[in-house]
Amino acid sequence: MTLAQIKYFLTAVEMGSFSAAAEELYISQSSFSKQIKSLEDEIGAPLFLRANNRISLTEVGKAFLKYAHSLDSTYTSMRRHISTLLNADSKVAFTLGTLPLMHEYCIAEQLTRFQETAHDVQINIFEANQPYLLRGLDNGTLELAIVRMDYLSREKYKIFPLRVDHLELVCTTSVATRFAGRKISLRDLRDENFVILDDSDIYTLCMDCFRKADVTPKISYTTSRHLYLLSMVNSGLGMCLLPKDMVNTKMFPNLVSLPFEESAMTTIGIAQARDTEISAAAGLLYRYFTDSGLTAASESAAAK
Repeated sequence: MTLAQIKYFLTAVEMGSFSAAAEELYISQSSFSKQIKSLEDEIGAPLFLRANNRISLTEVGKAFLKYAHSLDSTYTSMRRHISTLLNADSKVAFTLGTLPLMHEYCIAEQLTRFQETAHDVQINIFEANQPYLLRGLDNGTLELAIVRMDYLSREKYKIFPLRVDHLELVCTTSVATRFAGRKISLRDLRDENFVILDDSDIYTLCMDCFRKADVTPKISYTTSRHLYLLSMVNSGLGMCLLPKDMVNTKMFPNLVSLPFEESAMTTIGIAQARDTEISAAAGLLYRYFTDSGLTAASESAAAK
């Protein structure tokens, strides 16, 4: 049994199919399947049930999963510990994952302040959407990640809240004049077109707001980046729901954000996997954020 086979097994469980797992690991599906078969031969029983290009764990596979997570976590912790010892007299590097919010929540400014007190720490920034960040925390490629806390498992992740924001209705200034002097409800917008962030917790929050208002939204477009979303709204393709601090009115002066009746709160936090030990350098950054929060973002918001 090799560490690579354990990684293949865990990736297959996470992705739900051998083809998706092989693509994730940049190897051929035939090579991937051979490694899984070799692992099953060594264990002496099938780990997966295969049907219609999908897989599910057998009872033996479910039992093995707990040990596979433990072995993978132990190996990752060992590598970090050894790396720390080998780099004791040089810069210690680790990777921080973050949602694409560096500008809107002034994360770069916070990292600059942290660097003033931690000169020997090198932080590699990995920007991605929430599913990729959580996958990185789960497989040990990320030690910390700045994510949305709204739907995260507190049992699986250690999370500290950094900033609370509210969803608002984003539209052009000309459209906003229609709502002047009255309270906005999503019920009044049943016939409006919406553009929505997909593959994100924001999407889930938006859908929860629509359900609360008993509205089935007319979604014209979805996109994975909020700046694309704002560009679409600016071009007149529809309205959107977005956290207030993510609405960049300097880049899009023709847009406004308005509170609405069914609005929801969303919380940005810093997270780490509970079953993975983080390095001393990552621990310093975690404590820095828990002590200071996203104060720069707060100051920026207050100045608007």
